[in-house]
Parts: sequence; C-alpha cells; structure tokens
Amino acid sequence: MVKCSKVTWLSDDSVQIAVQCLCVLSRIDHDLVEESTGHILSTFPSVLQSPPGNSLAIPAHEFLSLALSFHTKTRTLPIHIFRLMDSCTVPPSHISSLSIRASYDGFVASPAFSLSHLNKLSMAMRTFITPGQTLDTARQVLVVLQGIWERFRDMERKVAADHGRGSRKKRRTSEGSANTGREDVAAGGVTFMLAARIATTVLTSLPLHTIPETEQAKVKTAVRESATGFIRDAILAGTDVTVVESQDDGRDAWATQVVAAAALRLRYMLEMSGHARYDLGNQNDLDDLAAAVLKVDDCLPEYGVEIVSSTHWDLA
Repeated sequence: MVKCSKVTWLSDDSVQIAVQCLCVLSRIDHDLVEESTGHILSTFPSVLQSPPGNSLAIPAHEFLSLALSFHTKTRTLPIHIFRLMDSCTVPPSHISSLSIRASYDGFVASPAFSLSHLNKLSMAMRTFITPGQTLDTARQVLVVLQGIWERFRDMERKVAADHGRGSRKKRRTSEGSANTGREDVAAGGVTFMLAARIATTVLTSLPLHTIPETEQAKVKTAVRESATGFIRDAILAGTDVTVVESQDDGRDAWATQVVAAAALRLRYMLEMSGHARYDLGNQNDLDDLAAAVLKVDDCLPEYGVEIVSSTHWDLA
C-alpha cells in the first residue's frame, strides 16, 4: 500500500508529478492507493490553490475520476462519499481569517467541489447506489453535516464568550486566543459550505425510485427533520448578521453568511428535488432573512443571491 505524507510544502510541479504517479498506480490497481485515498483527498482543497492556467487540476480530476470509478464498480460509493466529506475540513492552524477569505474562491473551485466532479458524483449516485445503501447513506450524510454545523456553532460561542467575559486585563491576555478563535470560526464556516456542496449532490441524487415506498418515506422523513432542524438553524443564523455588525462581540459575520448561504442552497435544492416537503414556515424565515440583509452594508453576494432564489421559488 502507498503511504502518503503531507505534501503542502512541495512545489506545484512536485505536487503535479506526485498526483500523476498516484493516477498511474490507480490505473494499475486502485487497491495500491485505496488505503491512502482519504488522506490524498484531504490535501486537495489546500494544496491545489493554483493560479489560472496551472495544470495541477488535470491530474487531480483524473485521480477523482479513477477513485469514483473504483467505488462504482465495487458498489462502495458510501465510502467515497464520506471521504469526500472528511476532505472538506479546512485547517485553520496556519491560515489567518483573512487568508481563508482570500482563498475562498480557490476552495470552492478545488477539483473535488467543481461542477464537473459533482456532476459525475451525481450520475454515479443515481446509477450505482444500491437500494440497501440509500437510507443509511442519507442518514449518515445528514449526521456528518449536522456535526460540522454544531462544531461551527460551538466555535462561535467560544469566541463570543472569550471576547465578552472577564476584566480588561484578562481580555488583553487572551487577545491571541481570540484571534485564533476567529480563524477557527472562519475555517469552520468554509468547512460547512464545502460539506454542504457534497451533501446537496448526494441527497438530491438518491435513487428513491429503486426502493420500496416505506423506505422512501423514511428517507424523506430524515431529510425533512434535518431541514426543519439544524439546516433551518443554520439558515436563521444569517439573521444575526445585523447584531454582529452593530456589536463588537467577536463573532465573524462573514463566516455566518457563508454558512447561511450554503444552508439556504441545500434546503432549496432538497425542495426542488422533491426529497423534502415544502414547509409553510419557509416564507417567514426568508422574510426575516431579507429584512436582516437590508440592514447590512457588506452582505456576501452569494448570500443575497440564495435568498432571492429561494424567495422567487416560494412565490412561484
């Protein structure tokens, strides 16, 4: 088995050669790299931050296609899906909050989250997920995404607590810790956004027509409970941006809007796919969001777009 170590220190040329070698090994026998695939995928979002025209993405897309092909042939797509979701984690340890924002477009455009790869994943889901895997896959994807949301919320609470408690002297001594906390929150927001992209593709591509009606109902119930539970909570977190902008409580309005936009997109796509029933409370949610956005000068563009898209669909 191939043992892969961290490659973030390598030059673009070295990374390209390394991924090309992995592709050759995968074509010979994917089992040679299967044990290390999870680690390899985890490096893609941060390593493949290359300027336009760089050819790093070409071997990366090839490796993703080879891994997807292997798991479709072996009917083990859930393993690949959860590795992809694990790869969404953005490590904040050596990345400042501003650097995460500057790298945001690069994370979104990373090969694993590109439209071409997500389309291939969607097609594989519709064709190769077995009836026995459908319900468990839906539930586990929602559990993983909820865990990411809860960690993001915990990080927000910790930063708010560190920022708002104690004497001024204590606040000064914890300034470095507070900055680290903000970096954690920014990284957590991007992690949720990336994981939501994978979850959206998986959940809207489930082949429900291949399973009995009782199982279909269980899938829709799981999705609906999440849509009215933690997904709704993530969406409504966006209404807090007015508070964040007007009060210095140490929270990160940018990260909150990233999360809210991703959650809005997920709920919208689930409703469009028919995997979640329309909730009459959605319109009230969107009214609250629209009112909040109007009070914020630097609203994240994609956040406003998702609110408008969801409102337009509800009115239709």
